[in-house]
Amino acid sequence: MFYPSCPSRPSCLSCLLVCTLAVIPSSAAHAQVIVAGGLVAQPGGQPPRDTRPTTGHAAVRGRVLSDAGQPVRRALVRATAPETRGIRAASTDADGRYEIRDLPAGRYTISASKPSFIAWSYGQTQPNGPPKPVVLTESQTAENIDVRIPRGAVITGRVFDDFGDPVPNVEVMTIRRTYSQGQHRLIPIGPRTQTNDIGEYRLFGLEPGHYYVSARAQTQNVPTFTANGVEFAGERNGYAPTFYPSSADPASARTFTIGVGQTIAAIDIALQPARLATITGIALDSQGGPLSGGGVSATLRGTGTPALGLNGSVSKDGHFNLAGVPPGEYVVRVVSPRLGPDGRPSGQPEFSVALVTVNGEDVSGVTLAPIPLVTLSGRVMFDDAAAAQSLKPSSVRLNVQQFGMDDGMLGAGVGAPPTVTDDFAFEIKTRPGRIGLRPFIPPVANGGTGWQLKAVRVNGVDVTDSGADVGADGARDIEIEMTNRTQKISGTVTDTAGASIRDFTVALFSQNRQQWTEPMGRRFAIGRPSETGGFTVATLPPGEYFAIALPQLDATDWQDPEKLESLSRLATPFVLTPGDTRTLDLRLVTAP
Repeated sequence: MFYPSCPSRPSCLSCLLVCTLAVIPSSAAHAQVIVAGGLVAQPGGQPPRDTRPTTGHAAVRGRVLSDAGQPVRRALVRATAPETRGIRAASTDADGRYEIRDLPAGRYTISASKPSFIAWSYGQTQPNGPPKPVVLTESQTAENIDVRIPRGAVITGRVFDDFGDPVPNVEVMTIRRTYSQGQHRLIPIGPRTQTNDIGEYRLFGLEPGHYYVSARAQTQNVPTFTANGVEFAGERNGYAPTFYPSSADPASARTFTIGVGQTIAAIDIALQPARLATITGIALDSQGGPLSGGGVSATLRGTGTPALGLNGSVSKDGHFNLAGVPPGEYVVRVVSPRLGPDGRPSGQPEFSVALVTVNGEDVSGVTLAPIPLVTLSGRVMFDDAAAAQSLKPSSVRLNVQQFGMDDGMLGAGVGAPPTVTDDFAFEIKTRPGRIGLRPFIPPVANGGTGWQLKAVRVNGVDVTDSGADVGADGARDIEIEMTNRTQKISGTVTDTAGASIRDFTVALFSQNRQQWTEPMGRRFAIGRPSETGGFTVATLPPGEYFAIALPQLDATDWQDPEKLESLSRLATPFVLTPGDTRTLDLRLVTAP
């Protein structure tokens, strides 16, 4: 779930874990089924939870065209609106035409997608740019709602071994360098592919941006059947994950920029030889006994990226075997379902971990110990008690954030979801470490009155931005104070000639450079144009800020301090006081 306080939603920690642990090939994104009435079913044939969306008598018609003006056949067109349940969808015909009927009145976003193309929306003019809403009244039919979808960029090349021979069946992926929570991260993004018999690969359907290309060769794992299950013994000589052109160290890798629909060829990668090792050991449960089953995997420390092929199963007596491990530092993690008397999953699964360093030799006797859970308890408070009386405690959501990539990986999925009782008290089970807390109250839950985080205090100490260092005893008497005295920034953007424009991104960030690396990142926000052309931001706490309007903004790295330093020299400074309503009229900056 994304929270409004997250200034760069694609790069916040929760989002990164989803992207890293469950990367879906681009073709899977289109593996959806349109069932009766145009409702989109999820992969596997299961419809969404709301099986029947709200129906009406409006309709939308149009065509899906390529950026060259050619019809795009069998494209998936979706109509989404906040006022309705579910998603209505249709496929284009031989002329690229579509029609979506039985729509209730509302404001719709019409988007189209197809493999090898970049998903695009009606009225969108640039990648990640805002769509133009289609407003439908009851029984209205909107005609000529045409969507032009550009072809995705393409990267091609070959993968060779250290003798210069082509290597087949190597997984090749694109990786982007992101900046979030005060840290740089390398995140796999976009499609993956494998080399063919002559070592060739082709990555397609890429959005424009800055990329690394990484190749990871599968190890030769030989299965051995034992009384406890299947064990694997990999080859000793293999290859480390290699970045273009030929580096196992991402710091020495070469990055490149690719534009809309561009093809870049000859991105050839020479794999780096490595001495492979095997990690063996036992996984223990929370009672100190061996885990009987589950999956084990290894993740490179400091990247948050699962290592290719480094996964397996835990035998009935708790032993595990990971073969073909290149040199490096790893988080080895096992997830085992907690079963009830009837053999079915019951409660939260068990997690056991260990940190393992591999230098080419086998590592044996590793014990994966259960992650100890500690208790965080406290109360949500409000500076306006009268206004808070209409709030339902169940509407308050709490987000627990582990700081640091490795801590985030260790803690992912651990503990039950936080609950808030009738008197706004809460109790959270999580692992020790440096932890941040973020509450969220949906506006609909309090009649449209906005609530914003004012402070988080542990034993009277403000840890709102720094987070709390939680030890084995947990933390109690935590105070999370909310305020309805929020700040609102609105404004318009004009070009250099003073003409109003409606396609822009406004970046807002603190003037205090020390706050640029705060892990919770409260003092960042993005403003996009509304239907009327202006922008509104209502998530920033009081403080001194910069604002800059740009044609577009790469959400993966704009919070990097080096990028912010360059933006600050062209930005407009302003001050935001408690409860302030401020208007900013900005000029578009085309060359930051």
